Amino acid sequence: MSVSRVINDNPSVKAETRARVIKAIAKIGYAPNDAARMLKGRSGRTIGLVVPDLSDYFASCFHAIQKVAIQHNYQTLVVATGRIAAVEDRQLESLRNHRIAGLLIVPSGSNGRRLKMLQDCGIPIVALDRPAAGIQADTVLVENREGAELGVRHLIEHGHKKIVCVGFDSGSYTVRERIEGYKQAMRGAGLQPILCDNVNTLEAMQSLVLRWSTGKNRPTAVFSVKRISSVLLIQALHFHKIRVPEQIAVVGFDDFELAEVLGTPLTVVRQSPTDVAHTAAELLFKKISSVKEGRLPEQKAAKVLFPVELIVRRSCGCPK
Repeated sequence: MSVSRVINDNPSVKAETRARVIKAIAKIGYAPNDAARMLKGRSGRTIGLVVPDLSDYFASCFHAIQKVAIQHNYQTLVVATGRIAAVEDRQLESLRNHRIAGLLIVPSGSNGRRLKMLQDCGIPIVALDRPAAGIQADTVLVENREGAELGVRHLIEHGHKKIVCVGFDSGSYTVRERIEGYKQAMRGAGLQPILCDNVNTLEAMQSLVLRWSTGKNRPTAVFSVKRISSVLLIQALHFHKIRVPEQIAVVGFDDFELAEVLGTPLTVVRQSPTDVAHTAAELLFKKISSVKEGRLPEQKAAKVLFPVELIVRRSCGCPK
């Protein structure tokens, strides 16, 4: 029983007893059998992570979460939904069958029924990057709307009046909030928003930029709502030999590794996926600990909101 209590991090074990058990475990090379634990109807030492994809942003989230999980002696089972609600539901059912101890999720638009089933089974859930529908759960977000407004206002302060917003995935919470921030900044300055929110490939971006290069009334600045949209935009502008920022200024939401070393370094609204993911993971393990100790979950869900930062480089028109 003492060994079981130590393995399951029961706080009632005396420090001296815990030390003796850990020493014995190390001596004989004992490892808990998660499969046996699940056959007994108990959750294993695994948490689930559901993300839309494993792009740079969500890969950074995974690494931060895994680091926290390792510190708590847990492993992380990660699955991707491809931003498809039906796939999300199937992945959640699979995780439930794995008897995970807790779940971190970046929702992809599911109605929340499966999440509610998991929650009703006593599995703690924390949402990150965007809220989860249909349940009361702790949520960790960034200032998407405020950050977009900050970036667009910076372009307006440079004297730009025709600023286009480009990107895709406008059905997601994060992009929707950034578009709203863009619109607020434009309307606040008495300017007309120009939205191109379905530009999701390099070919589509090149076609859009081609229209700008041949038209008489092209925009003087662009705000990109996503990291990948910024990359596609820079590629398309380079392909059509449109100089940044001399012919068109650019500000993007979300920083990336090469943004600072581009021919024209990119001005961005920077968020921290590592901070978001680390905080979400710590919240989850706090909940897992409460479940283990038999404490009732808090009735009010926590909401953590991280600020963003405007990183000024040259693409917006500021001097080097």
